[in-house]
Amino acid sequence: LPEEWVDCPIQQGLADANPDVDAIYRLLFSLPRTFREAPGVALGRGSWCPFNSQNTTWFSPVFPLLYLPAYCSFRMTDIWRSFVAQRILFENNWHLLFHAPTVIQERNEHDLMRDFADEVPGYLNNGKIREALEGLSLKEGIAHIPENMRQCYDQLVAIHLIGDQEPELLNAWLEDIARL
Repeated sequence: LPEEWVDCPIQQGLADANPDVDAIYRLLFSLPRTFREAPGVALGRGSWCPFNSQNTTWFSPVFPLLYLPAYCSFRMTDIWRSFVAQRILFENNWHLLFHAPTVIQERNEHDLMRDFADEVPGYLNNGKIREALEGLSLKEGIAHIPENMRQCYDQLVAIHLIGDQEPELLNAWLEDIARL
């Protein structure tokens, strides 16, 4: 593929050793994992890929997108946040960058079957979330990020994947971050 410069205000670095992968991966494949050095991959409009909270750089224009939904499975909070963030990135012709590892992660012990059970809502609904978010009419521009976030999270509430209490918490977050 040809190389070009694109704006990537969110950048997910990989993590060597014990990366934050889902329970299915952990149940099927052995760790530790060492990734090879390679150029980054920037995903633009229509190229959906979940990303998590570990080793992720967020630049100031997208700081509001750091919001983590509270009224869903803990195992899904950063993944579902990533879908909202990507939808808003796409609206602004921004890209999401995945790049080579810059950390080595040692992970705490986990009950993989419990993690799997907590991730089932994602396995069953991530496609539904993508479709719901793609169907929204959002507005381009940094000034519209809060309004776009409200619209995205309202949609996740409407399709019953996030609790009805979420908009109140989101509004409190947006009010606080607007003061920074």
